[in-house]
Amino acid sequence: MDLQSLLIVVVAAVATALSALITFPLLRRAGIVDVPSHRSSHTQSTVRGGGIAIGCGITVATVVAMIWSIIEHGMFGVGSILLPIGFLVLTWCYSAIGMSDDLDSLRPAGRLIGQVVLALIFSATIAMFSTQGLAHALAFAVIGVTTVNAVNFVDGLNGYVSEWTIVTTGWFAFVGAWISENDLTLLALAVAGAAIGFLPFNLGRAKAFLGDTGSYGIGAAVFVLAVWLFVQGVPIVVIVAPMIFVFFDVGLTLVLRLFRGENIFLPHREHIYQRIQQAGWPHGAVSLFHAALSVLACILSVPTLVGGNTASTYPSHVFWVFLLGLYALVPLWLRKRNSAEAVPT
Repeated sequence: MDLQSLLIVVVAAVATALSALITFPLLRRAGIVDVPSHRSSHTQSTVRGGGIAIGCGITVATVVAMIWSIIEHGMFGVGSILLPIGFLVLTWCYSAIGMSDDLDSLRPAGRLIGQVVLALIFSATIAMFSTQGLAHALAFAVIGVTTVNAVNFVDGLNGYVSEWTIVTTGWFAFVGAWISENDLTLLALAVAGAAIGFLPFNLGRAKAFLGDTGSYGIGAAVFVLAVWLFVQGVPIVVIVAPMIFVFFDVGLTLVLRLFRGENIFLPHREHIYQRIQQAGWPHGAVSLFHAALSVLACILSVPTLVGGNTASTYPSHVFWVFLLGLYALVPLWLRKRNSAEAVPT
């Protein structure tokens, strides 16, 4: 990691931590707290909307990167700041929609419409300035809305999304450096650094939750970076690697609830990660387990990053199936073990 990359990570982490120390007391004073309910995985009132701090950290670090570029390249560096500015605008717009939910001021239909409009605008912009056609633009929009909501759905345990964000954007930064996309690398590092700065406030007895402000913003950031990598020709397997367990969890839970005839729009606690926690694992253990699996999935995609999609790389992709099966079976194994321990001997 060079000096610029290290600086971006440190600036993002420090700016996020300082923002947290300032904004969290204000949010609590304003009554923006998450009160435990029957579907909660926590037991005490906790500040929500903590994603504001992450947004501030990403913004400060990105501005530092833009200033560095202008100083280093002069007028030629001005053009390179357009993408980071667009990145910040989109992520903050999604965060604003999320904040409206944290404040209970926007109905679900309004939030969904806002997400779709933003995804379409971004996708249309990508189509205008790249070789991607209309079909790709529409696919990007669907992926954007799906990613933002998937991240929001799995934001239910302390440290879970923060650790996943570090893994995902850290991996994107590595891939960006591999293909010599410096701007992408720095933006990914800014998001990773912000998540690192937020993590101490979100572990153990969490002082704050990301809230929809944070999960929407992070989902949007991951969406933008993923599309950027795709446009640069990175294989889909490499891009999806750190996200595979999030999509699998959300997709499987949705299918099972539909199969049981449940109302999928009602809140629930039936995601795989939630059932693992309910079976006895603490928040930190579940979050770390998921992060470790995501890291392993990324490692398994390295052959594809190096050699492309070839017959020699397929076995590592197949191993994903084993990892997904392991993840899905953990709550069943824990419940069976707990039942056996409960039987008197």
